Amino acid sequence: MKKLILLTCISTMLYPFTAFGNNITVTLNDTAIAYTQNPVLKNNTTCVPMKQTLEAFGAIVSWNEPTKTVIARKGNLIVSACENSKTLIITKGETTNRITMPTPAYIENDTMFVPLRPLLNAFETNMTWDSSTNTAKIENTNSFFTEKIEQKTLKNKDDIIVWEAKLYYPELKGESEAISKINQVILNDIQSSLSAMGNEIAPDDINTDLYNMLPYTLDCTYNITYLDENTISLLLDYYEFTGGAHGMPYRQAYTFDLKTGNQLQLKDILNVENVDEFAKNAFKNNIAQNPESYFNGATETVDSEYFEYDFYIQPNEIILFTQAYLLEPYANHFQPTIISKSEIQNILNINI
Repeated sequence: MKKLILLTCISTMLYPFTAFGNNITVTLNDTAIAYTQNPVLKNNTTCVPMKQTLEAFGAIVSWNEPTKTVIARKGNLIVSACENSKTLIITKGETTNRITMPTPAYIENDTMFVPLRPLLNAFETNMTWDSSTNTAKIENTNSFFTEKIEQKTLKNKDDIIVWEAKLYYPELKGESEAISKINQVILNDIQSSLSAMGNEIAPDDINTDLYNMLPYTLDCTYNITYLDENTISLLLDYYEFTGGAHGMPYRQAYTFDLKTGNQLQLKDILNVENVDEFAKNAFKNNIAQNPESYFNGATETVDSEYFEYDFYIQPNEIILFTQAYLLEPYANHFQPTIISKSEIQNILNINI
């Protein structure tokens, strides 16, 4: 099998005389990635070894010769790109995103080149460009945590696996009491979900005539949506499949104070007299602006006594959401209600 060293591209605006005249360096958490071929600039996009870049993130990279496709795997994350295509495919658990790259993947000297900035969408990263040294600086928030997994399988009396669970979640690194407190909250919720959903399964009652739908599954993926020295916000996205056209998604959101380990509520973040009324008004405004994304009567649901919502933080914004089927059809589940920092600057208790 042809050995390839893959190159990724950093989409950035550079002055032409600096890009072509000097070598380009890529650093990950302040350490230069050692490439066997130097990064290059093509169509104002800096290209670096994809295989070695992905391996720097801890991925296992393979090459599919018939389709000319690079495939990288890390846990439940799969990243792939094929020669002469502008499409980068990123799959995490049950979710697949197709990202259009600014330049197609191409092979030169047995090395595949693809754009880096789109590639970084697969990881929890930030990138800046230092024009004075021709350096792309990548900060990987994954260095702050390790990926963990809880697994379980159930078999029926005929030794057929009828249910399988794989729950991925982050464990924060550090020995402080606050970090231990945060990790325990996440682990407890993961184990409680695994136990509760597993207890609902009666293996011998599952119709094995539907073998093409087996095993039923419970999956969980995670996403760190915000991280600074004081605050972390993250999502656990569960997906349970027990037959039928599709499974059922469930999202659990967390925002923690990294200094105390306390889980923050929206009232801790926004200095308003009635935070629930504030959130409800935000939902109703979003429904009014995007009625096609919601059920008829969604506004009345927001005003009802059984209405529940949750939130998470992204850079410069707070995202409100509800669970699937409460306000919107399945195809639009977790429809975001976005509150930008500029709208709430004067009532924020923390920086975001």
